[in-house]
Amino acid sequence: MLFNIEADRGDQIVGYVVPDDYSASPTLRITQSGIEIAELPCREARPSLVAAGRHATGLCGFTVDDSIVPDLALNQSLEIREAESGIMIYRRRNDSEVTHRRVFRLETHLFPLWRLDEKVEHRFQFFHKGVERHGRETALQVFLLDNVTSLYVSGRLTFSTYSNYIHDKFKTIILIHDPYLELAERLLTLKHVSRFGDELLGARDMISFQRAIEFAQQIEPDGSGLRRAFDAMPRDVIGTLANPLTRQLASEALDEPPPKNGVAKALAALASFTVVGLRESQDRFLEEVEALLDIEQATLPTIPDFAAVGDLARELRRLPEVELLLEQDLEIYQTAKSAIEEAF
Repeated sequence: MLFNIEADRGDQIVGYVVPDDYSASPTLRITQSGIEIAELPCREARPSLVAAGRHATGLCGFTVDDSIVPDLALNQSLEIREAESGIMIYRRRNDSEVTHRRVFRLETHLFPLWRLDEKVEHRFQFFHKGVERHGRETALQVFLLDNVTSLYVSGRLTFSTYSNYIHDKFKTIILIHDPYLELAERLLTLKHVSRFGDELLGARDMISFQRAIEFAQQIEPDGSGLRRAFDAMPRDVIGTLANPLTRQLASEALDEPPPKNGVAKALAALASFTVVGLRESQDRFLEEVEALLDIEQATLPTIPDFAAVGDLARELRRLPEVELLLEQDLEIYQTAKSAIEEAF
């Protein structure tokens, strides 16, 4: 999906939305203070979209004015979303109350840390959490939004794919997890994913993680059962679970193995982040993020630790197969940990 706001003139908001369906014309849902006040089909022609081969008819444009939203110029809580996907297209916020900067948090956890994002949503005009759920083209569009100074984005993306659009334009945040603990959390998340539904893993992830979900069903935190499971781990499951941090920082796609220089490339990417934190030292990380966003200390919520994750991680540390599975992530984590501890 492509979208952009071409102008906000106070009493008129003009833009376009190009849906994934090549021939469909999208519908917008307009809300005020969370209450739906209008639905608006996009029926204005944009010939340039046809010429570029992006849409069959170009009927993707829209104009919001007083005939749709009375007293539009005075409305500072209006929000426009694409009706089918729910993705935010535009919203207004009181200019004096928003943070005027672009911020990207690279999500490295399979169980997402959305509570951190939600706590700062009101400080930004544009806000997109879990942006990877909308697909690569939509995620890229978010980073390319024009004339936006207040934007917060989070997502479990491959950093190298978007780094050219992030460099020098966004303040970047990353929190990395001990690889054994992250693997344990991923396995338990996948084991119990049916409890969470689409709120946790979107449709794309449910497909890409399907074999890993099947594998996770046999995981129990006991030594003998774990050893048998990892001894017989299918090759495609290895590809899904191996070195997730390295792949996020060094590969072009999450389902691709890290390149030969993956560790070096990942460490170079980490060095470009504004804030790099360790989950085991989350107090320091939260303080740095609060300072970056210029919000009061103790605003951000702590990240809970789950006993079952710790128990499973302790058993995983005993298995040589797991050390091989996480070999690159372990090197990156130890290098980053040493650098952070030395800096403080």
